[in-house]
Amino acid sequence: MREIVAQVDLLKEEIVQTLQDMVRIPTINPPGEKYGVFKDYFENHLDKLGYETEILEVPEEKLSELAPLGCGLPRYNIVGRLSGTSKNGKCICLNGHYDVVPVGNGWTKDPFGGEVIDGKLYGRGASDMKSGLVTQIFAVEALRRSGLQWNGEIIQTAVPDEETVGNRNAGTGYLVEQGIISKDKVDTVIITEPFEPNGIGIGHKGAIWGEITVLGKQAHGSQPSRGINAVEMMAEFLHLVNVHLQPKLQQRTTDLNVTPDESIYSTLSFDTIKGGETTNIVPDKCNVTFNRRLLPVETIEGARAEIQAILNLMKEKDQRFRYEYREFYTTEHVLVPERIPVAEVAKEVITDLGMSPKFLITAGSDDQRFVVNNAGIENCIIYGPGKTSEAHQADEHIDIEDLILGTKALALMLYKMLA
Repeated sequence: MREIVAQVDLLKEEIVQTLQDMVRIPTINPPGEKYGVFKDYFENHLDKLGYETEILEVPEEKLSELAPLGCGLPRYNIVGRLSGTSKNGKCICLNGHYDVVPVGNGWTKDPFGGEVIDGKLYGRGASDMKSGLVTQIFAVEALRRSGLQWNGEIIQTAVPDEETVGNRNAGTGYLVEQGIISKDKVDTVIITEPFEPNGIGIGHKGAIWGEITVLGKQAHGSQPSRGINAVEMMAEFLHLVNVHLQPKLQQRTTDLNVTPDESIYSTLSFDTIKGGETTNIVPDKCNVTFNRRLLPVETIEGARAEIQAILNLMKEKDQRFRYEYREFYTTEHVLVPERIPVAEVAKEVITDLGMSPKFLITAGSDDQRFVVNNAGIENCIIYGPGKTSEAHQADEHIDIEDLILGTKALALMLYKMLA
């Protein structure tokens, strides 16, 4: 296997250049900018390396359903297939998303410059997760150039729209619905999200994203007693959440390793708030969105009931309290066993490379839910070289040393499973 490691070292300059190229394509989602440019780049790269490639574009009539934040822009899934010495063998699917979140504030580097400074490559997507896509390409290329024989098939998939989640989506969810990633066709899936070179992702928290709107009664600002102030009602509701629910959540923890480290707790975050139209009018509406993250021991039904209990308590305290409640994204947690074949191979390879393997779940959700929960493929892990803590941050970056180490590890995993 020294041949594989040596090939990754020889490919180092090309690996770094390819990640720079990808970072310089601003595939911001929402709404889904420059997807076509990235599609052409990735497809051309696979074509040059001998893959049989196809593009699965989401039909225009399905865009509003599968990409509701996409403003009607096209959604492309790139699929590349490469066979070993013999096609008789296992099929391993490598999966990563090419969309990135908006830039935000606080950057001191060009977000789409791909600058290399002091051994770090900077840019939006450098860690989350164009580094994973680069690792996918060059792990396979190192295996191919090593001269070692392997059997079966490797499928490269580069997908959009992971960052905007959804109960369904135009990326991995769509590939599952179309049968590209299915239990009868694929034996193993490795999703190259950033879990660091020694991290093995075996799941993620559950989630409920929702919206609560308090309904009041409009009145002149000089005569507040004639109205029902929805903003004040919402403030009281949020106070009750802080008194009666948040302390319970802060006492719930998991014994599983979670990335980032501080995310071992059950959480509820209110992320946006909007109330009223202008000064001098008692507001008749106030709206908040919330983000509830569930530990594997919790259920969607239980988490929903806890929020409902606070709404009921608010109603008991003030009979004028009226509200609307809706959810726009829910997912159960994902948790696969540490002893599934791909996880055991990953553990062995990481140890062989001198690192201490660490099984993890992530605080967020990712496309593993589609593979495990929808496609029913349990033999699925997250393995990618970036750091979760760098995701969505200003001055996002990846250590080039981690990029190369992660590529070596993935290449060795592939060989062990396909040799």
